[in-house]
Amino acid sequence: MSLTKVLFETAVSGDDVTRGATVAVVTAFVVVGLVLAVGLLLLFRRRSGAQPSSSTGLPALRTRANILLVRADEAVARGDDELGFAVAQFGDARTTAFAAIMAGARSTLAEAFRLQQALDDAVPESAQRQREWTLQIVALCEAAISAVRDQDRDFNSLRSAEADSPARIAALEARVLAARSRLGPAGATVARIEAAYAPALVAPVAGRIELATTALDEARATLADASTRLSPSGVNTVAGLLEDAEGSLRRATVALDAVDRTAAQLDAAASALDDLVASSLVDVEEAKRGLDSAPDPETGAGILRAIADAEAARSAVGGDARRDPVAGLDAMSTAIASLDTALALARNQTQRLEHARAALVGTLVSARSQISLLRELVSSSGRTVGAEARTRLAEAERQLTLAEAETNPVEALDAARRAVIHARDGDALAHYDAMQRGR
Repeated sequence: MSLTKVLFETAVSGDDVTRGATVAVVTAFVVVGLVLAVGLLLLFRRRSGAQPSSSTGLPALRTRANILLVRADEAVARGDDELGFAVAQFGDARTTAFAAIMAGARSTLAEAFRLQQALDDAVPESAQRQREWTLQIVALCEAAISAVRDQDRDFNSLRSAEADSPARIAALEARVLAARSRLGPAGATVARIEAAYAPALVAPVAGRIELATTALDEARATLADASTRLSPSGVNTVAGLLEDAEGSLRRATVALDAVDRTAAQLDAAASALDDLVASSLVDVEEAKRGLDSAPDPETGAGILRAIADAEAARSAVGGDARRDPVAGLDAMSTAIASLDTALALARNQTQRLEHARAALVGTLVSARSQISLLRELVSSSGRTVGAEARTRLAEAERQLTLAEAETNPVEALDAARRAVIHARDGDALAHYDAMQRGR
């Protein structure tokens, strides 16, 4: 039985005084109940109205995600460098877990960049979807940064625990000497590619020899200082100096590797460009023959335009002494793509596959070259390059991976061309970032 009913029955059965008091109590109880109900209703309405919409705070959240993307990209790049030095110092067996963690961090970062690319594409997403994806990007970046940081700390502890400081110094001195022997050949490589290729292509590695020389000088001086601090008792406190020497050696090795990698990519691009120019002659002759089988005047006009574009592109890359094979590959690939489109109706499936297979070789080289150059630019520019350029770079790398794994040459060629486009966009954004920061 409810309290209200009990009070009411008591009021009916008692005397007048009791009845009046009881009625007053009942009335007060009802009024209080109504007030509480109204108050709760208003409270919930206010809370509901105070709930932020999906778009509230989204710009700030996107900004935070962009900052974390840059930091995570740098952290993973440093972690990859650190892994290489850990393998050199401790061997593959002791760095298996480190390699697995770095693979996971790279995968996590790649997923973050994939989501960022989806947010940046031409298809607008709802505010709720944007918020969800941006929160995922933040979480993925934080996870990647944390994984690399924890592993770095573990290996720093391992290095500090190494008791045989004299042996470590001797090993580091040998590695510094080996790195120093690379300076001469690397300097000759820079001079060669500076003479052979456009300045913009060599710019990311132009100062790497000086950087490597300075870093190796620092490493040698630090190791000499550590040697003077060795104690005959075997109890040494030079771990910090050895860490500094390792860091200097790491910077030098990364710089020298960048020179070798850039030269190899540019040489590969130049060779692929020569092959593509030669194959374009065959494509143009095929296109000219295809004019006879054009189904209508419009198709014939398209073939003529494609022939003119291909011949113009071939002429543009023919006689430049300081040529740009990356841009040349881009131009030739675009012209050949136009020929492909113009001749699509005239070719059978076998011909399309054969042509795609031939065009894929040069396009893959173009994609690898542009991605490598963009990666060097990002690496040498530090945080000057923002999240948008890094996102395009990550998407270009993803498309390149798809192209390399694809067995259908037509699909592979499409993916390789997408990789080239994203790398080109990333390069433009990176240079824009550098220009804005330089003001």
